[in-house]
Amino acid sequence: MLKKLPVLIGLMFSSQVFASGVSPYLPLKQNPQLEQLVEKLLVVGDNAHMMSKPYKTTEVLKVLKSIEHSYPSLYQKLFNELALYKQTDAMTYAKATIAYGNESKSIPNQRGQSVDTYLKLEAGGFANFGNHFGVSVGGIINEDNLLPTQSFVYFGNEYAQVDLGYRERWYSPIYDSAMILSTNAKTLPSIGISNVEPITDFDIRYDLFYMKMKTDPAINSGKELGLKVEGKPHLAGVHLSFSPFDGLTLGASRLLQFGGGDRSVGISDFAEAFFLPGNNDNVNGEELSEFGPNYEVGDQLASVSFDYKATWFDVPFSFYGDVGFEDTFGGGKKNNAYSFGLFLPYLHEDHSLRFENSRWQEGWYIAHLYSLGNTISGQVLGHWAGNERGENHQPAAESQSINWVWQYSSTQNIDTTIRRIENGLERGGNGAGRLPLSSYTIGVELETRYTQQLQEGYWGLELYTGKTVFADNFFRVGAFYGW
Repeated sequence: MLKKLPVLIGLMFSSQVFASGVSPYLPLKQNPQLEQLVEKLLVVGDNAHMMSKPYKTTEVLKVLKSIEHSYPSLYQKLFNELALYKQTDAMTYAKATIAYGNESKSIPNQRGQSVDTYLKLEAGGFANFGNHFGVSVGGIINEDNLLPTQSFVYFGNEYAQVDLGYRERWYSPIYDSAMILSTNAKTLPSIGISNVEPITDFDIRYDLFYMKMKTDPAINSGKELGLKVEGKPHLAGVHLSFSPFDGLTLGASRLLQFGGGDRSVGISDFAEAFFLPGNNDNVNGEELSEFGPNYEVGDQLASVSFDYKATWFDVPFSFYGDVGFEDTFGGGKKNNAYSFGLFLPYLHEDHSLRFENSRWQEGWYIAHLYSLGNTISGQVLGHWAGNERGENHQPAAESQSINWVWQYSSTQNIDTTIRRIENGLERGGNGAGRLPLSSYTIGVELETRYTQQLQEGYWGLELYTGKTVFADNFFRVGAFYGW
């Protein structure tokens, strides 16, 4: 597949396809104040049919124009917040956090960072060199790691922007989780293509990417049954969305983890597995004997999504959800996931409220071909709750989250999220793998953040506390300053 990249890149630079410019991106799960304002905008603004994240700044700025008179307060706040993104180059945000925590438990959607992380420095910026080339730099430094979050070069035009480097992706309308791809695990270098300008009156948007994952010590050999080999699996993904009419967005996403070690995958094998997943996925012993251990291409995750935005009794809302599929649409065992959410950006002038629920069957994020499953550095690629279970156990589970944002003055707000997770639902553990030594309990979490805007920047306090599914209590308190 990589042999065709020079042709693709050449197409990007062709004078015939250059019509407009490329775009940098807004932060993803790093700047809560800005991200909450943008989420409100995308409910009340016109033609806001973006479903995957991070959002391109060009798209958001177009939507912003539509609320100048209908929501003047939100317009002015975002106009000021996004002023830097209208420049050709800028340092868009920086933030320092000091904290104290008592557990190594992972923080949801934070690239594997843990509760006991005590120092965190974050920053991001971009530079555009003309209309068709730019550089984005963003990352997190803590006492243990350097995490590039949005560090890549981008080039192309409004219908085909290529991103090359550490670009994160979130394939779901769900805000607090995503079943197939989120920021729960740190990102790795990738090449991706997406459009800045929606295509046709149906607002078609696409995002495709390819990356090589970290080393897996025990991949099923593609040459000899029963043999385990070391190697780096490949990961490819695609997200497509469109709007059949104003207010409704429909989308579909797919990931395919394939190859690695001595497993060889040709372009035709990849295409068949990607578009006809039931043909050579979850193969049985008879098929392995007939076609060999390399016949099964890889492991797959997929979802179909919707987002409906409207107003009811003068209260704008967004009702959204997705259905996830683990491994196959074809024959054999299906492991589905169901998620939905309701967002009220103006429950009151100063209050917004969001409720989300997810429920999934056994077997998510475990791949029999790969010993590490659908993970990077021990963190699942999708839903944060996939890390809240015993080793080598993949139970059915459900989670809920409630997010309330109170803007109690023009410069101060409190952002609070309550989460709940319960493991061991439905099939009673049958087929879910090895049970953990400790029994599961219901896990609960409270995450709250106070922020005050200053003349130069902002400061705040944060608390993250709760009880894990193994009944371990945890807490983290911190203070931050950003600008």
